[in-house]
Amino acid sequence: MAKLPFKSLGSPASAKFRRAAGNTPSLLDTTTPAPPGGTPGQPGGADYGAPLRSIKQVNALIQQVLAKHLPAFFCVMGEISNFRVYDRGHAFFTLKEPGAELPCVCWKDTLAQLGFKPRDGMAVIARGTIKLYEAQGRVQLYVEALYPQGTGALELAFRQLCQKLKGEGLFEAARKHPICRLPQRVVIVTSRSGDVLHDVLTTAYRRFPGLHTMLYPVPVQGPTAAGRIVEALKSINTHAAMLGGVDLILLVRGGGSLEDLWPFNEESVARAIVASKIPIATGIGHEPDTTIADLVGDLCGPTPTGVTELTIPDVRVLQNEVAAHYDHLTREMRRQHDMADAQVRRTILELAGATRQTLRHGQSQVEFLARQIAHIEPRHAIAQGWRRIEEAQRKIAHAQQQRLHLAHKQLDHQALKLRLASPAPRAKQAAGQVDRLQHQLACALRIRLGNAQRQLSATESQLRIVSPQAVLERGFSITRDAHGNIIRQTTQVTTGDTITTHVADGQFKSIVGTPKQGRLF
Repeated sequence: MAKLPFKSLGSPASAKFRRAAGNTPSLLDTTTPAPPGGTPGQPGGADYGAPLRSIKQVNALIQQVLAKHLPAFFCVMGEISNFRVYDRGHAFFTLKEPGAELPCVCWKDTLAQLGFKPRDGMAVIARGTIKLYEAQGRVQLYVEALYPQGTGALELAFRQLCQKLKGEGLFEAARKHPICRLPQRVVIVTSRSGDVLHDVLTTAYRRFPGLHTMLYPVPVQGPTAAGRIVEALKSINTHAAMLGGVDLILLVRGGGSLEDLWPFNEESVARAIVASKIPIATGIGHEPDTTIADLVGDLCGPTPTGVTELTIPDVRVLQNEVAAHYDHLTREMRRQHDMADAQVRRTILELAGATRQTLRHGQSQVEFLARQIAHIEPRHAIAQGWRRIEEAQRKIAHAQQQRLHLAHKQLDHQALKLRLASPAPRAKQAAGQVDRLQHQLACALRIRLGNAQRQLSATESQLRIVSPQAVLERGFSITRDAHGNIIRQTTQVTTGDTITTHVADGQFKSIVGTPKQGRLF
């Protein structure tokens, strides 16, 4: 896929708050002093109908009114949203109900004394004081105690949908697709903007430079996000053949509040993931975050980068495995060859021994018959002896043929076992895989080198454009005084000073006349 212009948005700066100490002084009668000649409280004599005050004075006045007319403590019931603990240990969140929100602050020591861990979607009762944070003009509830009330609306909807889908067996591992060990084409479904896409691509290309990736951009939060994600998953499955085949879909998104991650808890998204014929791996939010998309997906990673590392193989590990398999196959081939050679040798020795034994037995029978012939009538004995000799020869020949036939069958059987046990096909397959990996690695290196060369050329062109020599060639010049300092203002020289002017092709000296201030443009 074409390289996308990534821009890191960075992480939001941590908000800094501190407790207000002591009582705020009254500002009811404090106004900004009027300048001479004007009406008190109104600059230049203008009358605005009320005293003129600064922002700090107004905020302090609001704080004084709140402290005077509001109860010392409030107990507020609501649902936690956007709960975050920052570097100093203080927690900031929002209490919500339909149509209303209240910002809240919980200091580090108070948070440590809670008997539970607050999280988004939890319904609670917060006890605290209403104050104005004067630096930003924001009314906040400074929480001194927090009591869990039960399950919030979003949390309740999440649990109910989990029970429904679990009852249908959609969380079962037996239903899920296996993840391809060597994916060649991967489609990333996420937002085009943000750091998630950059992190996933960087991790994937670092582990497997020859990987072919495609982006299907969708919004990952907001009211239209769920529908767009469902549409994306259906479209990828429908047009997978036109794309040359898709081995894996990565559905990823960065961290956020429960509301931000809610599109991935929608039932339509869960059923679209289940209906996908292509394996889907999810990396949504950070490690504590769990969505229904993670539960129904074929593989779940702790973060977008984590799921990329789980699904994209490391080419260095693959090369080591191929080398190990090649060594193992080579050793197995040598062992099988040595075993077959020893078996053939044993079979030849056994066949030779049996043949010699058969010949010795036949020779003993011939000698026995010859001795009998000598004691009987010559012609009859000779004829009978010849019959016995012929019979013995036939038996000897038959026995030799059987022995030879049996030996040939044993040799053919051993040769067949040797061919079946030969590792040559597996070695050839492994060698082909090594060639493909080397070709992919070479292609990736050429692409990286070409990108680097183009970037170097662009940088070199930019440097030539902004170089001092280019500025001089456009008609500008640099003038220095006798001490070599660059002259930027007429106050740096006096009449009669010797100055040196540098232009594009050299320099020349001149004497200052009467300096005169003015602007060229």
